[in-house]
Order: sequence, then structure tokens, then C-alpha cells
Amino acid sequence: MVFSAGERGGHAAQSTRPRGRRIRPVLFGLVAALLAVVLTACSGSGGGGEPPAAAASRTPPAASIKITPTDGASGIAVTDKVVVTANAPLGDVTIARAASESQKTDAGTLPGEYSADRRTWTSASGLFADSQYQVTASTTATSGVTGTVTSHAAFTTGVPAKPFKVSWEPVDGQTVGVGTPVVLTFSGPTADRAAVQRHLSIVTNPPLEGSWSWASDRVVRWRPKEYYPSGTKVHVEANLAGFEAGNGLVGVKDRAMDFTIGAEQISHVDIAAHTMKVYKDGQLVRTMPISGGKGGKRTLLTMDGPHNVLGKTQNLIMDSATVGIPVGDPDYYREEVQWNVQITSGGQYVHSAPWSVGDQGRVNVSHGCVNAAPEDAQWFYGFSQVGDIVDVANSGRAPEVDQLGNDWSIPWATWTAGSALPAGDAGAVAAPAGTSTGHPGA
Repeated sequence: MVFSAGERGGHAAQSTRPRGRRIRPVLFGLVAALLAVVLTACSGSGGGGEPPAAAASRTPPAASIKITPTDGASGIAVTDKVVVTANAPLGDVTIARAASESQKTDAGTLPGEYSADRRTWTSASGLFADSQYQVTASTTATSGVTGTVTSHAAFTTGVPAKPFKVSWEPVDGQTVGVGTPVVLTFSGPTADRAAVQRHLSIVTNPPLEGSWSWASDRVVRWRPKEYYPSGTKVHVEANLAGFEAGNGLVGVKDRAMDFTIGAEQISHVDIAAHTMKVYKDGQLVRTMPISGGKGGKRTLLTMDGPHNVLGKTQNLIMDSATVGIPVGDPDYYREEVQWNVQITSGGQYVHSAPWSVGDQGRVNVSHGCVNAAPEDAQWFYGFSQVGDIVDVANSGRAPEVDQLGNDWSIPWATWTAGSALPAGDAGAVAAPAGTSTGHPGA
């Protein structure tokens, strides 16, 4: 509504003031509304934001990287994660690990994973103890961030109060026989066999079906279902760095090793026939007259079953007191013996026995070992390799599978039952369909 000056004055002169009071607020309200419309139109859609010139002059943040642990940190726990974060996508993150004399480790790298937006990198495995790490990280160009940046950091790890370590047989680079089990011995008893087993792996070439089997909380073994084919390559890993094994034990490093299966060397010992026939790659290479355990009590019998050779020693003092026959016993003996090939951890060997040459091939007179003539024993010593099979039969003494050297006397179903994980998750490597080595493992 628009009023002329006269009208405004006429109304103002009226004596009825309540009506005039109603008009002034309406008038002022309309003017304020019109001003608000004008101001809103002038200010644009920002609704009170900064002027365009100021917004255009604002500089985007510079590229930045944060590395944890921080540069110069020491005594870092091996269970800690290394995390790299940035305000722009990470182009590259590399973490180099120096060799450690105390841990007997070579230099290496630390693997990790990027987040979906590549602005975070997190380590994917544990740290090695008493080791120095060098971190290098860089960003890539992106909108909303000024420039790129490369950052560096170095830190060192400490050593757990209770290190969890592993030793194993065979050893890296060794060539061994077709019956060689992989035996891992830990520095302390684990409280979680399944968790430990998930940090172990075996890969064979060609692929073979196999399984882990625990002997105790400190010892776990792996073997294929059947003897390895000659020429098989075996790769073993124990990735224990930063792994908490229970009982306060913490892994200090990862380990890996490779070994090769040599010629197929299998010897058949017939205690009743007093003979030993030695085969290489399926061909008979030597027949030896022998004398086995004389018996009279169980410990004086040679143990039946396929044994895997544990090792060999050229000269050895054999003292029966170490195997339960004490001084004063009629069967006590203490002899210096040559050309010893060990087939059980209980002390049974194939060895030279010049004192029983006259009985070899005719009668069993030993205290449980396989006696052979010096010439035959020396030849067999040179022929043998760790993991060869010595298969004893007709002795009257069943295999004692709590002793090393008797893994192949354990039926396959029993062996796999010793795994802490189901068959599909037990470290087994499936063999191709139809693959068979031709040697039963039960």
C-alpha cells in the first residue's frame, strides 16, 4: 500500500490513536522486508560467506605425511604396526629392514597394504626383533592439496622378554632322502597349536598331499602321505615375527628354508633271514649279511617298521647305560663303534661289528642294532643320506612311534589327526588328480 504525503498527514491528525498505531508497524515491516530482499539479492547464495576475492586467494593445504613409529624411536615392540597416513593419495611406501647380527637375519623388507583411498598404509606382518627399519613414503598430486611430499623415518625394535624361536630339520640347502619329515622344534611350549600352525607353510614341487602332526606343544612335524618322488623341491616357512604364541612367548623373526629330495634309497632288513638288501631308484645295489637283535627282552630286539635315517657318525662310543642297560647288567656294553647310521632316536643303528662277522647271515646276536661287516658298514655309511628308508621286518618288536625315525609307521589317519587344524586348513598341499609316488606311507 502506498500513501501520499497528504494522506499520511491526514491520518496522523486523526484523534483515534489506536488505529494509527496499527499502521506504523505494518509500514515499517514492509520496508524492512523490501530491504531484506534487496540485501539478499546483493549478497548472492553464500548467505554471509567470505567475498569471492578472499575465497579465491585462500591456498590449499600442503601435502603432508605422518609415520608411526616416529623417526628416531627405539625399543619398538615387535607386535606393533607400522602405519603411514597422508592427506593425499600415497604413491609409494617402502620399508627396508637392516640385517641383525644378534638375530642372525639378513636384510629384507616389510610388506603392507594400502587403504581403498590410498591415504593409509599399514604393515601386514610382524616386526623382527633387534632390527633397524627405514621408512620412505611419498604422495601423488591431487586436487585440494598443494604439491607432493616425500618423508623418511627410522626406528629400531626391541627384543621380547620371552622370545619364541624355531629350529628345524633338515636344514636349508640340504639334499635328503625320500622319507624325510620336516621337524620343527620351538623354544618354548605354545598355548595355541592351531594359531602357530597358521603361521607355518610347506610348498612342494611337484605338489604333494601332506599334513602337520604335533608330537608335543614344542614339536610339530610335516610329511607327505607317501614318500616324496626323487627330485622334489620343498620350501618351508615359519612366519613368527610379532606372533604371540601364548605363555608370554613372542616370535622374533620369520624363517624360510629350501631342501631337495635326492635319489630314492630304500633298504629292506629281514631279521629272520639275517639279510639287508639295498635299493637305489628301484634297483638292487647290494645285499649284506647282517645280525639283528638277539632278544630275550624287548629292548634287545631290533625295532620293526620303516625308519627314516636320522643321521650318521663315523665313530661313536656306545654305552648301554644310556638306553636302560646299566653297568653290572649281564647285557651291559661300552664299545667304540665305527660307520654308524642312526635309524631311531632310541639308539638303534646300522653299524660295523667286526666282533659278530661270524654270526652275520646266520644268527641274531646284537643288542638291537643291525650289525654288518666293516666293509659293508663303511660302504653303507657312504651311501646313506638323511631321510633314506631302512625298513626292518620280522624282528618281533613293534614300532615305537614316540621315537624319532618312526614317522612312517604312523597310519595316515592317525598322522592327520595330530594336526591342530582341519584337513582343508592344515598346511596340506593337494596333489594333482591321479598323482602317486608308489610308496605307502602307513
